[in-house]
Amino acid sequence: MRYAGLVFGLILALRLAAAVPAAAGPVRPVPERECFSAAQTRERIAVRKLAEPFRLMASAANRFQAEAIGAKLCRWKEQFVYEITLLRRDGRVIHVFTNAASGQIIGAKNAK
Repeated sequence: MRYAGLVFGLILALRLAAAVPAAAGPVRPVPERECFSAAQTRERIAVRKLAEPFRLMASAANRFQAEAIGAKLCRWKEQFVYEITLLRRDGRVIHVFTNAASGQIIGAKNAK
């Protein structure tokens, strides 16, 4: 009698497991840095009330005495950051990182 109870329990457990849909795949960790397309950037600017990238590009270009080439919105952990690319007259490419919410410059790469 005990054996029949175990078999019934096992069959019930297997049926319940089969009824639950399997996960779509392994759970992937959230990347530390994720950059967005132009459409995704426009959406995030509107929803999160982020600073306009063109204003920040002009400000960075003026500050580093360079020409603004482009900007992209990225998420670094929990912070939204614009990565602005500038070109100086001597040919040096500078990457400026600004907080997308406040517009403050966080850092610059190759600015010296």
